[in-house]
Amino acid sequence: MSDDINNYIKDVPAFGRVSGTASSPMCGVTVDSTQIAQKILIFNFDGITPCSSPSRTRSGQIKVQLTTGVHWSDAGSVLTETFINFKVTRLSDNRSVTINGVKKITNVNGNDWLGFLAGTAKLKYRERAFNVQVKFDNSQVATWNSAHTHEWGYTPSNQRIEFKADGDTSLNGFNTVSAWGVNRFGQAFSTNYTSPWSSNSYCGFWRPISGGLVHHVNNSDFTLTLGVDQNGNPSTLNCAYGFKITWTTGNSNGSAVFSY
Repeated sequence: MSDDINNYIKDVPAFGRVSGTASSPMCGVTVDSTQIAQKILIFNFDGITPCSSPSRTRSGQIKVQLTTGVHWSDAGSVLTETFINFKVTRLSDNRSVTINGVKKITNVNGNDWLGFLAGTAKLKYRERAFNVQVKFDNSQVATWNSAHTHEWGYTPSNQRIEFKADGDTSLNGFNTVSAWGVNRFGQAFSTNYTSPWSSNSYCGFWRPISGGLVHHVNNSDFTLTLGVDQNGNPSTLNCAYGFKITWTTGNSNGSAVFSY
């Protein structure tokens, strides 16, 4: 959703137009701009239109406000997203989650597009969300918190966009924690990065070439190693086969390799 919203507001004059094109359309959404003078947009989701792959519908609202800064493209500007009964339903099995809460996104470096295309500047965003309430279709409820950074770079020599994500807080003795809270089963959890998620436009942003995370829950650890070959070793190819999961629980240890 942050990507969809960012693609839309970048062309809205009240948020600091950065291109001369019309705002990017969003699937199944109407936008209420009656409060645009206060730099507020309300995204209303119809709950009917199938969007993306895997196919899903979205309902509810997201209120988006530029709460700090004159332009969203300026360094240090802050975008506040308020999720109001925002429900995503996967049409293949009709499973859903409903989200209520607030997320703040800071534009750390500002959008220097000329420097970005020259390979001398990177786009960096910091996200924070606290006490987000998540309700599942069987009425179970979880509380999620998140703190992470996203960074985008460009290499002119091979025309590739690089993406990195990392945790951005400390908790329970772990650094680079990206998420924590209580899951739908009432168990406290946290997730920390051991190395940043790294991917690019050549292999696909959701097919990372390296990175590592550890999920801690119920006195058990689940380690996710990104960018491995079919044997679970770090890939030596440009694009990796998949990822490896290693677990240590109270009575068992194991590992498995999965393709992207």
